[in-house]
Formats: sequence, C-alpha cells, structure tokens
Amino acid sequence: MTAPLPSSWLTDLVRRRFPAGTAPDPVSFRESLEGRLTDVRKPQGKRHPLPSLISVLVAGMTAACTGPLAVAQAAKGWSQEVLEAHGCRVSPRTGLRVPPSASMLDRLGKLLDADELEAALTGTVAALALDPALPAAYAAHRVEQRREQEERRKKRKRKPPAAASFREERQDGWFRPHPLHPWLDPAVTGDPGHVPARQGVAVDGKERKGAKSGGNKKVHLLAAVTHAPGIVIAQDKVAKAGKANEITHFRPLLAPLPLDDVVVTSDAMQANRDNALYLREAKNAHYLWPVLGNQPSLSGTLNALPWETTPVAAATAEVSRGRIETRTIRVRPAPAGTGFEDARQALLIERYTTYKKKGKWHTRAEAVLYITSLSADETAPQDLLAHVRGHWRVEHAHWLRDVIWKEDKSLIRTGNGPQIWSALASLVITLFRIHGVTSFTEEARRCAQDPRRALRMLDLTCLSPG
Repeated sequence: MTAPLPSSWLTDLVRRRFPAGTAPDPVSFRESLEGRLTDVRKPQGKRHPLPSLISVLVAGMTAACTGPLAVAQAAKGWSQEVLEAHGCRVSPRTGLRVPPSASMLDRLGKLLDADELEAALTGTVAALALDPALPAAYAAHRVEQRREQEERRKKRKRKPPAAASFREERQDGWFRPHPLHPWLDPAVTGDPGHVPARQGVAVDGKERKGAKSGGNKKVHLLAAVTHAPGIVIAQDKVAKAGKANEITHFRPLLAPLPLDDVVVTSDAMQANRDNALYLREAKNAHYLWPVLGNQPSLSGTLNALPWETTPVAAATAEVSRGRIETRTIRVRPAPAGTGFEDARQALLIERYTTYKKKGKWHTRAEAVLYITSLSADETAPQDLLAHVRGHWRVEHAHWLRDVIWKEDKSLIRTGNGPQIWSALASLVITLFRIHGVTSFTEEARRCAQDPRRALRMLDLTCLSPG
C-alpha cells in the first residue's frame, strides 16, 4: 500500500479558489482541454478523444515515463476504473476500456499545436501562481517547516555537521562561517530561506540537446517559473522559423501573464533597455538583472561605484548539503545615464562557497553586479538578496526535466514533439509543487506503483472552464 497523496499549504489555497462542490476533477481537466485544443484528425480516425490522450500522457509522466512507448506500456497495467477516469475508449469487441497505443501517442506531435497546448496547460495555473497572497502563504509554510526540522533535529540529538566546526566568532558578536569568508554582522544577517512579500518570476531558456541529433534543428525553449514555490507558468519555443534567440521571445512569453508589481529576474542576455521599458510600461512589473561583460559600458559604470566604502546591507550564512555558503549584498542608488527605464538601485552580490572535494576543502568566491527598478522605499536589501537567489527555481525546473524525464537523452526529436513533452513535464512539476512534493523521484515511483495517484494530482490542476 502506497503512502497517501500529500496535502500542502498550496493545495488548500487552490481549494479556496473554488466554491464548495466545484473543485476540479480529472473529468473537468479533460473538458477544459476540449475547448482549448484543436483536433485536426478526421472523424473516422478518432478512437480516443484528444483530451483523453493528454490525460494519459500526464499520468504516465507523473510515473517518470520518458516517451510514448513507456507511457503505453504503463497504461496497459491500469485498471478499468483508472482508464475510465482518463476517458479511454471502450472496445466494441470486448466491451472493456483500452488504453491508447504507443503509435497513437507518438503521433500527437503532428496532431497538436504546441503553443496552443502550452496555453491550455499553464493559462489558469499562472493566475493562481501569481496570486499576491501566495508569497505570504509560502512564507508561513517555510516558518512551520523550519520549526518541524528543528524539532526533529533535537529528537535525533545528532552531532553538528563537520562544516560547522569552521565557524569563528568575535567578542563584538560578529562571526564568519569559514576563515576564508567575510565577517558578518548578526544585525544584518538573516534567514537564507527568506520569502519576500512580492512575487518573483524567473525567465531562462533550455536547449534539448538530443533533439538536434541527426541533422535536426536545435529545440530551444524559454520558460517562466515563479520564485515561490517554483510553478511553471509559461514556455515558448525559440526560433520557430528563421533565426532568433531568447531576446526576441522574452516579450511574447510574458505578454499573456498578469505581472502587475511582480519582480522579473533573468540572466544577463535579457538585461537590455527594450525589455526594461516593456516591463515598466506595458506590464507594470519590476526587473532585477545581472550586468556582465556583454554590456561593458554599463558594467564599467556600476563597477566604478565606491563599493569598498558601502557597508553590507544584508547577508545570509548556512551550512547545507556539506557546503558552507555566505551571501552578502551592498546597495547603492543607480547612477544616472544607465538607459534602463526607472533604474533605481545598483547591487553588488558576493557569494562565498566552501565545499569538500576528494577529501579536501575548497573555497570559491564570485561577485556580480545587478540593476533593479525597485527603489529603497519599495523593497528591503534582504528581499533583493532573496529574489536573486530565487532565480535558481527556473534552473531547478530544467534540472528536474533532465534528471527525471531524461530530456537531453530523449529520442523525441522532430516536429512539435520536443516542445509538447517538455510542456507535459513542466505541468507535472507544477502538480508536484502544488501538492508539496519534496522528493520528485520518490513521488514518481509512488505514481508508478499506484496510477490512481495521478488522478488525484489532476484534481487540483485548476484548469476547469471559468
């Protein structure tokens, strides 16, 4: 018997968005797709409804199936009850429900409009993920989570981690986690898991490496993921035709999203004046971007600021997974003439990481300049530090798709197939996040053992009409 499906702080938030008795279920999930997807098949060729095929694929991917053959083989072992919930057809010969074949699932790349599917899967999820109440709910969850961790640690009476032995303290209260890290003032050193009240959205791209094998064009996907708690709210294929890069797809990706008062983070590629103007004027959103060598003039201007005499405004220090990490932030008013719309503050983020490799401790340090439209009255230094760190959520989503669904090794290489399978993997990541799953590999194994778990996952997709 498998463990019950977890219920998290976010599942409760989703339920509150629906009147009593109208919470979505697998049937309404399929019905919502009926009105949003165009079925190009001829009437005589329709054995399984199109939403039923999508439902089966999503269920298969919750069990970490990496292709149509794996999903079809898994579906053959499902009960009649599960097949009926997914809307699979009844065989006129046997009178029993039958799952779709691997060849049918493989043809979906030719039958579906990938952008249409992306919009159907992420449309209303985006409205939920960008709810202004969500960061506060997530912050409360983090506090409760830390309290439980502390209680478990006390009960176990475990020794402090070996990395904690490097910590040094002075008589004035200042400390440093490692001799090669800077001294930190406890008055400005806060929680590494701090959650800002303002929601953040991370934008970054990922290339499916295996999709360009055999002379095929590369498949590059640009995604938007919320900082808290890491929900995929949009994805777009870069270079649908001709030459293009992530910069040209930044605005189309964010255009349908309600980004009012949201902080958008990205890598240095998207940090340009046109995107800054778009976020401030068209979306009423803020930006927080790194400034690197691809903008030598701006980088030189920010680097010339008197950072040596600027005190550390906020810092975090933690020992986690055998690593010692210190982050500090210095903040100054943005200089005039940057060219970025409403540029208010310049930041210097310094990171010090000590880790063990081959039995020896190593320390690396890096410093990165940032620019933001948030003024000192609109945000605090610890919020800015948390937003910079929150950008890793999109990297983590890409990492999950590689490790669990083997995207870079996938043999799905042609047509819309790569984008469709990435969209489904992103939906599963969102479902896992909503249900408070912390170990994706463990949950995938449970879904493989009990296909009914996937149906309960779909109860909270928030995709029902209206």
